[in-house]
Amino acid sequence: MNGVQAAEKMQQWHIERKTGVKGMCLKTCRLAWNIPAKFPSAISAWDNTPKKNKFIDPMTAPIGAPLFWKGGRFGHVAIQSHKPGYVWTTDIPDKDLIGLVYYTVVQDKWGYKFLGWTNKLNGVDLNVKA
Repeated sequence: MNGVQAAEKMQQWHIERKTGVKGMCLKTCRLAWNIPAKFPSAISAWDNTPKKNKFIDPMTAPIGAPLFWKGGRFGHVAIQSHKPGYVWTTDIPDKDLIGLVYYTVVQDKWGYKFLGWTNKLNGVDLNVKA
C-alpha cells in the first residue's frame, strides 16, 4: 500500500457515496491505508506520533499523507489528495460522506486548528514520498 493507493481508496469511497463514516475520521483513514486500530481518536494518534514524523506545511504533504487538526473532543484527520492542499475527509461538505475540500475548510467549518501532517499513522510507517 502506498499514498497514491490510499488517496485513490478515499476517492473511490467518495464516488460510491460510502456511508457510515460520520465521526469516524481516524477509522476511515486507517482503513484507506489498511492499518489496524490502535488509538481511540485522531488527536490521540497525532499526540502519539514521534516529532520526527510530523511536518507543519500542508502544501508539502505527499499524496496519501494524513493531515491532522485539533478541536472538539477527538480532533480530525484526513488524507492528502492528488491536488496540493486538498484533502479527502469525512463529514465535509456532507455529514456521513467523504468529500474533497481545501484543507482550510476544516478550520472554517468547525473551528479546528491545523496541526500538520505525518508519514506515520497509528505507529505504522507510511509509504509516502515527502
